[in-house]
Amino acid sequence: MIKYLKYFFIFVVIFAAGQFSFCNNTVLADNVSSVSQGQLTSTDDKDTSEIVAQNTANSLKAEQTITQTSIVNAGDLNNIPLNKVWKIRLSQSVTLMAAQNSVKIIEKNNGNEIPTSITLSENDFCVNVTPVSKYSPSSEYILSVDTNLISKQNKRLRNPVSLNFKTEASKTPVQSITGIDDISVSINKGDSYTLPDTVTANMSDGTKMQVSVTWDKSFDASLAAGTYTYQGSVSGYSNKVKLNLTINKKVIPPTVKNKTDATFAWIWQLQDQVDEYGGINNFILRLKSLGISNICIKYHEGSGTTGGGVNFKSDFLKYVDDFKKAGFIVGTWGYNYFNYPEAEADLIVDALDNSDYYIFDPEVDVAGKTDQAEQVLQIVRSKKPNAVLGYSSFPIATYHEDIPYSVFNKYCDFAAPQCYWGEMQWSMKNAVDTMLESYKELGLDKPIYPVIQTYNVDYNDLIDYLNYKFDCTGLWSVDNWDSTFTDFQSNRGSGFNNGSWMYERE
Repeated sequence: MIKYLKYFFIFVVIFAAGQFSFCNNTVLADNVSSVSQGQLTSTDDKDTSEIVAQNTANSLKAEQTITQTSIVNAGDLNNIPLNKVWKIRLSQSVTLMAAQNSVKIIEKNNGNEIPTSITLSENDFCVNVTPVSKYSPSSEYILSVDTNLISKQNKRLRNPVSLNFKTEASKTPVQSITGIDDISVSINKGDSYTLPDTVTANMSDGTKMQVSVTWDKSFDASLAAGTYTYQGSVSGYSNKVKLNLTINKKVIPPTVKNKTDATFAWIWQLQDQVDEYGGINNFILRLKSLGISNICIKYHEGSGTTGGGVNFKSDFLKYVDDFKKAGFIVGTWGYNYFNYPEAEADLIVDALDNSDYYIFDPEVDVAGKTDQAEQVLQIVRSKKPNAVLGYSSFPIATYHEDIPYSVFNKYCDFAAPQCYWGEMQWSMKNAVDTMLESYKELGLDKPIYPVIQTYNVDYNDLIDYLNYKFDCTGLWSVDNWDSTFTDFQSNRGSGFNNGSWMYERE
């Protein structure tokens, strides 16, 4: 006796409850068969969108022989959420294993099946299909039920059912401001100051962003010394931005003829520093907050004004007036070659026309050029007889006797040896003591204002350095200083000023 595996009359509903709806009732049919058709019917109500797949059969022996029907596509569904859960409602109950074997979600572009979680509900009449991971955005998938699906009554789905859908595009997260730190600014009475146009906001994705701010009042230069609070408003941020401005009493230092701050800070690439601090005014305020009002800025490289893509002279001239208006002593320096003595001398004279002093930087490229050094120094001194000139070279002069030290000693007013004990890997004391001995040994008798490094040095070494009580000390450099040094400068930097700077040659 032949036994037939009976096919059950299929009534399948595929839907995602409460997640989307269709605008119109639609019936889509294939014309491949005139005998019968499989059809997908899209219906909608206010809560649920359903896709109904239905197989029709011949009236003759319908239980045993069901005419073949084609898969009929209900049309693509677009903008499906990335975590969409599908529900398939059947006319007969099934086992979990049967559902797991027959219900799949497939990537349309490559035919790969994606991992899903299959569960049953409503007395096993409903199959719930959940993606293990979110669908990819803007991607096409096929939800399919194959003909191997067998009900608990041992009846099989006659024709496969499928549903094409496309997921929504990825959504760019909307960033929001989570906080804006309070701002503290300290200026001296009489200083020029402008409230900032932007502030730094902490964003919800962990980044920082400059945002525009509107203050409740403007800065009044006539305010007396004291602390004042300004409140700012930022679009999209409910809290107020607070800026505390402290105006210090104007300190009028004792008048010392032709003298000024004894700590001179070197700057290599001025524009980089202006950019780093967010503008020239902020940079000036930072220097002042560290007790620095004497800066030495690079002006040239040999007989040219540029080097490494930087126009040193142009950057200097752009900001020199800002420093002068803020009360700074502004010096210049240049790395020397002396390959074209007259051209380099003229450039140094030009630097002195625009600054308060000049420091030569003769290193290996000046070695053995005694005659050229004499020519350059003689031209500069003849054109600028009262200019303050210094020279800054190797710390241990006796190790580099090919540098024409005697020429610089003859024309300059002070020596500023580059005593970078950290880079030398010497102890601070050994480096300074040996420096002094070597300059003395070569008969170099001009005042020594050491230039010390502002990075990778121990805090206690800086404290011990103060015991030498040099009249003036140079700091190399603003470009490189680290937090250890700036902390020292804030708390102990006044110890560098044991003498006073020479504003004019005496």
